This record gives sequence, structure tokens and C-alpha cells, in this order.
Amino acid sequence: MNDSVKTLGKLQSNFAILLEMHYWWLVYNLIALGQFVREIHLRWTAQTVANSEYAPIAEIAHSLEVVGHLDIGEKGIRQLIFPHFCEGKGPSDLNDVPFLNVESELDGGQSGYLVVWNSHPLSIAAIHFSNIHILPPYTYGGDGIDITVRGVPSGISQFLKTCRALLPPDTVKVVEMADNKSIVESTLTPKQIHCVKIASSSGYYDHPKKIKLRELSELMDIPRSTLQEHLNRAELSMMKWASDQIETD
Repeated sequence: MNDSVKTLGKLQSNFAILLEMHYWWLVYNLIALGQFVREIHLRWTAQTVANSEYAPIAEIAHSLEVVGHLDIGEKGIRQLIFPHFCEGKGPSDLNDVPFLNVESELDGGQSGYLVVWNSHPLSIAAIHFSNIHILPPYTYGGDGIDITVRGVPSGISQFLKTCRALLPPDTVKVVEMADNKSIVESTLTPKQIHCVKIASSSGYYDHPKKIKLRELSELMDIPRSTLQEHLNRAELSMMKWASDQIETD
């Protein structure tokens, strides 16, 4: 196996871990707050794309598969994508799309993966919702747009309103997820639940953290080592549960 393939494999593995951790920290906080998780599947057809700000992509790529979010800022998202170009088109053509900027080609273009900066209003709008998560992989391009979003019902509702204002989706499928209270009670011990709730409400799982472990232990008036053990065991249990759900899906 050559170095470029090894490098790509390592990058993909790291991105997959980061994405899974990002999503499940969201779910972890939702469970800590005792809320339901809702999922929606949004679909925009090729015809809708052709009559929208996404139209320039239709002449360049059948689809751009977003496999990871590398950075999120106030003015856009840095995405790792795998493009499926139209005949005669390539990476440089994406720079003709007003809201896209190609920053680099992994492994000198041999892998097919690109890093792009996406500043489309819909992408920027999604940034401001802290209680939802857009799940990679998802696609946008000439063949249409398909995305899946999970989060608390209020966040999902607000995001859907934003989508309808900017670019109304052709299809919306809503899926109610499991009752998180029953999930957490069957997965964690009462002490772990108590620690998780306090940690979450205090900003321990925010990015960046709003409170350190030492400060949290002082707030809860328990030894730092005891608190760390409860949180670590809770995290392991929830990640195991998360892994089982992914395999089931």
C-alpha cells in the first residue's frame, strides 16, 4: 500500500471518528436534558436545484458528497467532499460557483477528495443552530440535494422554517426517535445520570468547555477522581449505545 493511500485512509478514519463524536455529543446532551430526538430527511429535486442558487453546480457536478465538516465559522463551513463531476469538468470548475472555493486536493488530486469552503446562505443558517446536527454523508449537486438532520424538536422546527424561507424542500420526512428518558435510564446508573446532567447544564460538554473538571467537582462537592470515573463510565456506555444504533441503522 503506497503512502498516499495510507494517508487518505488515516484521514478518513480520523474524520469518521470526529464526526461520530460530534454527533453523539449532541445526542448525549439531549439525553442529559431528557429531551426527545427528532430526525428529518430533506430532499430538493434536480429541477428545484436548476432554478436555485445551486444551479451553477448542476453544469459541473452530478453530486458533491460531503463526508465531513472540517471547520465551522460564522461565514461558512469547510467541507471534505467527494465530487462526481460531469464529463469534461474538474475541481477548478467549482471555483466558478459563487459560494464555493476549492482550497486543496488531497494527495495531489489522486484520491478524488477535495477540501472546499462553502458559504451558501443555507449552510451558514445551519451553523447558528446548536441543538441540531446535519449528518454526513449528504449530497448536493445537479442530481438534487439530500440531507438528514437530527436534533431537538424545537431546533428541527426552526431549521425547517429557515429552509422553507431560503429554498423550500420538495420532500420532508419526519422521524420521531426513541424516548431518551427510557434510553438513559436503561443505559446509565442514577449517579452517572446526576453527574451527566450537572456537567451538561454547566457547559462541560460545550465547545469550548465553559467549566473545567476541577471546577465541576467543586460545584458538585465530590472528589474530582470520583466525578471523572462517573463521567468516563457514562461516556463509554453512551458511545457503546451509539455504536449499536449506528450498526442497527
